[in-house]
Amino acid sequence: MKVSRVEATTVEYRDDIYVFNGFKPGLAIADSIEKYDAATRQWSIIGSTTVMNDTAMTHNGVVRVGADVWLIGGRVGRHPGRVSKKIWIFNLNNRKWRRGPDMPRPVAAGGAALVNNKIHWFGGLDANARCDVAHHYVLDLNATGAGWKNSVAMPSPRNHFSTAVVGGVIYAMGGQYGHDNCPGKNTQDTPLVHAFNPSTNKWSQKAGMPNKNSHSEPGTFVYKNEIYTVGGENAKNKVWKYNPRSNKWSTFKTLADDLVAPIARIVDGRLIVAGGGAPIAQKATNTVRSLLVDNNPPARTEPESAPQPEPAPQPEPAPQPEPVPQPSPTPLPGSGTPNRATLISMEAEYFDVSTKTSSHQWTHVALGDSSNNDAMITTPDEGALADSANNTPMLSYMVYFNSPGKHYIWVRGLGDTNNAGVGTSDSIQIGLNGTIASTAYRIDQFPAEWTWSRHTPSDPIASLNVVDAGVNMVNFWMREDGLAFDKFVITSDPNFVPTDHGPVVTDGTNDFLAPVIEPDTSESGNADDTDNAKTDELAADNSVFDDSTDNNPMVDSTANDESDVESADSGEKAEAVVSDVQVATSERSSSDGGLFGGSASIISLFSLFLFCFIRAGRMARAD
Repeated sequence: MKVSRVEATTVEYRDDIYVFNGFKPGLAIADSIEKYDAATRQWSIIGSTTVMNDTAMTHNGVVRVGADVWLIGGRVGRHPGRVSKKIWIFNLNNRKWRRGPDMPRPVAAGGAALVNNKIHWFGGLDANARCDVAHHYVLDLNATGAGWKNSVAMPSPRNHFSTAVVGGVIYAMGGQYGHDNCPGKNTQDTPLVHAFNPSTNKWSQKAGMPNKNSHSEPGTFVYKNEIYTVGGENAKNKVWKYNPRSNKWSTFKTLADDLVAPIARIVDGRLIVAGGGAPIAQKATNTVRSLLVDNNPPARTEPESAPQPEPAPQPEPAPQPEPVPQPSPTPLPGSGTPNRATLISMEAEYFDVSTKTSSHQWTHVALGDSSNNDAMITTPDEGALADSANNTPMLSYMVYFNSPGKHYIWVRGLGDTNNAGVGTSDSIQIGLNGTIASTAYRIDQFPAEWTWSRHTPSDPIASLNVVDAGVNMVNFWMREDGLAFDKFVITSDPNFVPTDHGPVVTDGTNDFLAPVIEPDTSESGNADDTDNAKTDELAADNSVFDDSTDNNPMVDSTANDESDVESADSGEKAEAVVSDVQVATSERSSSDGGLFGGSASIISLFSLFLFCFIRAGRMARAD
């Protein structure tokens, strides 16, 4: 992070993390607002706070209402800081402050929650920040002019507890009794958990935490209807998880460091843990830790809209003519639901086409725990990055789709994503019939172990739109060199999740015969002279693959002007090596051009011929 922080205020909005204030080393106020951009994985300062108007506070409550962040009460300035009853609202879209309705009295270190458009504040410390109070106030956002109302007092009042809402129920977890020499109270943590149900207006006791704990408020959040708490005075390096349905706690992860009051959220399947006291509050850090914990994160959704003030009475509107019905938007070709089930599972080394450039190539290697004991990797590993399909190595696979429609793709890969969620060899580009797919243009999140992923920066579920059933070519381009590519799976089932080495290999047909692939023995990883000679012999005997023949249906007449096997930008020739034959490729995939251009009948006839020819070559190799 830009600033070292402990006990900061944390919210998540549109998958980005926003952090307010907190303490810097030595418990000085960190008077700024910092944002973590999930798309770029970068931190930036987006605003400032000040003790002059009480916006530079800690120990405050927080709720997010649409784009509005409500900061409630708290202690102003550096430690110890006076207790405030002010409410400040910061809008994350226009980044402007405005005042909210004051609390009935100064409050700090309690809990705040939003349920059914009502804000709840409960527990915490008195106006002197010394002793615990059981106050419970509620503000109806549909009638803010009525102010805060009293509600059912919090049982076993305490401070510095974690707060979360699941299913309309508010949970208060752990916390600390006593603070700053409260008379007759020894400061101590508790594992106690209480829940308040606004629909019944009652508190109830739930299963206690695995250990007593406090000071984990900014690291407490809800993910997939379960509550997570990270670090704290006694939890230290533990990440605990609570399931409200089963009323059970468990240890989810163990961190490398003991942390007090760190910032934590799960974004795009990654547990982000930032800052915190390491290991005590006086030693705030700006270190960010990242751990992949979910390969199937939920799709991104727009946040709920901010509540609107009650509208003034309006006169009856004049009658309006009936609106003219508008036609429904035309869906993208191939984006419908397939009418037949599809499952394609292919080893990376079973490619039909492989291209290389003057600088990089796909190399066949043997890697531990890879499926079939083989994989493909882009070499040399120099940290190169290709943002498009131009002049970058490609692997292509002829597969059979029994139905058009939207299909979902998984890739098993091994990269180098580090603890900060950043890698230099953890993504690959994917397309169909020579064109990068906008719905699967980049699959990433491959750590330094074999992992199945279908995550893209814009959608956690990558897919391919198959326009025509039958033989299609699936393409994989190098994006970051050094990534190891083991296997891919394509399915019509959006809920299918491959495990271990994945399903049995098939190209979509019932009679697929896996070729016999010998590992590369040359230093460069290219096919040996025997394979090249065999390729030349087969290509000479089959003029349909001769790219100098005018009647070759595989070659676009404009191929020399496009980047099918030659880069137009650089003029560097890319060599295409087919399993046993040479095949020309094209980046165009529309119905009237490209590798599978022409009418549907021509596609079917030609694809059938080509498919049989390729498979015959594979069977010959297998024999």
